[in-house]
Amino acid sequence: MNSHLPKRAVLSYALPALPLAIPTVAVYILLPTFYVEEVGMSLGMVGLLLVLARVLDVISDPLIGRWLDHVQGKLFKLTFVAGGLLCIPGLWLLIHPDPSTAAISLFAGSALLYLGWTLIQIPYITWITHLSSDSFQRSRAISYREGFSLLGLLLSACLPLLALMGFSTQAVLQSMMLVTVLLGAFFLYRLLSDLPTPSYLKMAQGRWHDIKNNRLAIRLIAAWLLNGIANGIPAVLFPLYITSVLGNSPDARGVFILIYFIAACCSLPLWLYLSRRFDKVLLWSVAMILAICAFIPAVFLTPGDNHAFVLICILTGFAFGADLSLPHAIQAEVADWDKFRFKREHTGLLFALWNAATKAALALAALFALGLLELSGFDAQSATPSLSLALIYALLPCVFKSMSILILWRFPLRNHHHRALIRRLNERTSGSLHHAGSLTKPVLSSATHGRVQ
Repeated sequence: MNSHLPKRAVLSYALPALPLAIPTVAVYILLPTFYVEEVGMSLGMVGLLLVLARVLDVISDPLIGRWLDHVQGKLFKLTFVAGGLLCIPGLWLLIHPDPSTAAISLFAGSALLYLGWTLIQIPYITWITHLSSDSFQRSRAISYREGFSLLGLLLSACLPLLALMGFSTQAVLQSMMLVTVLLGAFFLYRLLSDLPTPSYLKMAQGRWHDIKNNRLAIRLIAAWLLNGIANGIPAVLFPLYITSVLGNSPDARGVFILIYFIAACCSLPLWLYLSRRFDKVLLWSVAMILAICAFIPAVFLTPGDNHAFVLICILTGFAFGADLSLPHAIQAEVADWDKFRFKREHTGLLFALWNAATKAALALAALFALGLLELSGFDAQSATPSLSLALIYALLPCVFKSMSILILWRFPLRNHHHRALIRRLNERTSGSLHHAGSLTKPVLSSATHGRVQ
């Protein structure tokens, strides 16, 4: 495992994130509309089938992660190929449904797409732990990865513009599939051919019950879940906030979204720079505090306060850049700590659980946001700005982010602890340490108490 990553290796690792992000808007926004308006299915049936496919997706995450912990060599890379071979027919089924079996096409296509995407995504994000043992180099590669992911998301957001040019929804989805498959095949080929096959320490196979004893992993998953809910709530309510609170037309939504993502993308180099000089957990907490301070004024905005909301978009987008880069680097460090603490391979399972937490956060965010809005008696047709919408949009995320900050308070795995931990793991790999008893000065007293010794 090299400490320094050459630029070619970083780009080979980061570029696949672009095509992986392109189907986002199509799958979450265009696809349900396509099946309701052009295929003729009911909205309730479409929602039910998508939820069932997503449930299978969340269940598959830890199973695939655990399986990856037992996979080495070429089989690890073949997992990407298997994922791609599932995604292609999945997309095809979704885009070309037979009206007589549309429900089967929607469910089977979604299930295949989700499973294939997971088979690519989990080994992809896990690979960061094998690229370099240096925390900054990992953060650098992650920043590039998330930057290309944002670019893919922006390209995805441009897909609806094709509909405005006269293309049918199916034609837009076909264009998305073609671009995704071509770019995905090329960039994944570069990834698999340019980077060495991940090597593993000679460890016993991972065990499920070890995870519950790793308090660092549990705390990080909880913080990640709560922060994900906090980010998901305004994402769900954003279109309504733009029209019902600020009084803008639906066409204005794209401008604010673009400002938000550009701010996030521009902030990535700065967060990377700061991560080399300050502790990543501290920086992530500061970014969440910044987001809280920026969100609170959104409660008090009234129709026409667009300039103030632009500033909020810039600040929250800037903070979102930290959400994209810093937690993933912390996750990799916790995976290293898990190897050190339990002397077993749980990396795939840990990243799969973090991935499942991301999906769960999106579902819970929609549940909280829309459920509370329904209970508040919100009326989208009302000419009066909705205070309940503003409160749920702006204050509820602050509550969840505050909870995440409290969970991370005094998180014991800091940058200097990780450097010491990597030295111990390298010693163990080189054979200078032959058993756990040789570690007379542990990096942390235990994953349970987390005190530094």
